[in-house]
Amino acid sequence: MDAERLLHPDFKDTPYWWEAAPPTDAGAVVPPAKTDVLIVGGGYAGLNAALEIARAGRGVVVAEAELFGHGASSRNGGGVSAGVNLGKGLSGTPGANQEHDDEAEWFERLMGESLKALELVERRIAEEAIECHYEPNGRLVGAYAPGHFDAFQARCDVLNRMVGAGAEVLPRARIREEMASDFYHGAMTVRRAGKLHPALYLCGLIDAAQTAGVSLCANTKVETIDGGQGRFQIQTSRGPVAAADVIVATNGYTGPLTPGLQRGLVPVTSHVIATEELPDDLAQSLIPNGRTISETPRVLCYYRMAPGGKRMIFGGRARFTDVDPATRARLLHQMMTRRFPQLAEARVTHSWTGFVAFTTDYLPHAGRNNDMLYCAGCNGSGVAIMSYLGHLLGRRVIEGEDLRSAFFERPLPTVPVPFYRGNPWFLPAIGAWYRLLDRIDRRAS
Repeated sequence: MDAERLLHPDFKDTPYWWEAAPPTDAGAVVPPAKTDVLIVGGGYAGLNAALEIARAGRGVVVAEAELFGHGASSRNGGGVSAGVNLGKGLSGTPGANQEHDDEAEWFERLMGESLKALELVERRIAEEAIECHYEPNGRLVGAYAPGHFDAFQARCDVLNRMVGAGAEVLPRARIREEMASDFYHGAMTVRRAGKLHPALYLCGLIDAAQTAGVSLCANTKVETIDGGQGRFQIQTSRGPVAAADVIVATNGYTGPLTPGLQRGLVPVTSHVIATEELPDDLAQSLIPNGRTISETPRVLCYYRMAPGGKRMIFGGRARFTDVDPATRARLLHQMMTRRFPQLAEARVTHSWTGFVAFTTDYLPHAGRNNDMLYCAGCNGSGVAIMSYLGHLLGRRVIEGEDLRSAFFERPLPTVPVPFYRGNPWFLPAIGAWYRLLDRIDRRAS
């Protein structure tokens, strides 16, 4: 399709999810001068932490630098799963043959907690009556090359043993049972997974937090944090706040406010498009079982049908830095039509970006940094994990330092680049190298 016809007449460079749930000031609350806990960041992690703390009778302020819903919590693909992407940074297939590996017991606990993360999201949705189109229809992971497919059985075994994922290997001859495409060299299906409307889920958390008495302070940038546990002095753009504890839940938007965390996180731009509504027969044929789809290359794509099943939501690393909305739409449309040639004439109605945070070990982390509690590093799979880590930090404030979690036990590793301060200038070169390796893998087939 030529560039002029690609963009729908009503094209927007904002998330499709904002049509149903635009960013909000949540009542434009002014931060109080004193509170028990101040949380930096109003996404899934910050709001889940705030809920735990407020319902235990503690005072809690959530300081969000923008409107609530401005960041990644309303910009992601909405996939929810347990452990599918954990452990990429560990050698081999984690948990497959680790009887004598010191990491085996720790990794098994990590996987167990990833199941708790999925269960937490499902429980929040049920208990708070959040209408966010949650569909537990499972996930499909496509093998980009034959060699990638060879590793699927071991991954299925780990997922089934550790989290009861209902994972199954799907040979290439059966791919058409799951999607109207021959792009992949086989797949792995995971029954214990789902998808939701990410912005509506966030809205449900905002409503629950307001009901619980959380002070939700939009357009409140935290400028400095001094002192330590029990005696923090926080300067915000709307005045000073004293707090006994501080939780930093900024993930891909972590900045110089917390340099210790910034040195351990690589912010990566993720790009997403939404298509116009498709003809019913075409839309119903694309992903007939309603799965969320991801894949195995280093530079990957992820996609699903929007609630109602009429639009394709397609995301990926069109570039490792930001590009203009039209270029972003063109690049992702090309990726989409390589997987679904039948969408060649589908126009793009929305094109947007958001930041995800990667760690050098490809694992999420939580704990204390300079006396502040933090969680970060969802590595592109944040709906369940960031919700859970926020919940954990809220419980840690209430229950104390003895609260255990596998996510607390490994320090956040520093990015091994001299003088790194959160500016990933090296990403374009790494992205080009990864794309070359992916092409080699693909052509080897």
